[in-house]
Amino acid sequence: MTRIIHVFAILMAALLLVPGGALAQDDFPGFEPEYSRDGPRGLIQVTNDWRDTVSVTMWTHRRERIGDSWEIEAGESAFLAVDEDRIKVRPSYKIKVGSDWGWVNLGDVARFRRGVWYVNVRDIWRATYRRGGRDDRPDWEDDDVPDWRR
Repeated sequence: MTRIIHVFAILMAALLLVPGGALAQDDFPGFEPEYSRDGPRGLIQVTNDWRDTVSVTMWTHRRERIGDSWEIEAGESAFLAVDEDRIKVRPSYKIKVGSDWGWVNLGDVARFRRGVWYVNVRDIWRATYRRGGRDDRPDWEDDDVPDWRR
């Protein structure tokens, strides 16, 4: 009889612990209804971890400009919106900080979590400014760079 009680107690403990363990795994990537072959689509939050106010611009993968530009104060985070509607972007969309140099694919500098793309200004700046004007690093896109350096 005591053996049956012990087995029953173990089964009850397992039933109580299993749901708690499943809830603790909330980082598990769930089904995203907006996934496609172009990657996940979601809102975009830009954090200005720079010392000055910055201007951020974005384009679609077809190089259509989204809105004008967004001014983000130092230390602030903002969801990008056009006419007060938050925009949804894909990793192939282009993003740029400032008015010089080029842009970078959002998916190269941002992380996607629970329907939102999170990106820092410094990461965008590093990705777009590492070429051009920086003699201390080779331009990996240049055809004259040996294959082993690419």
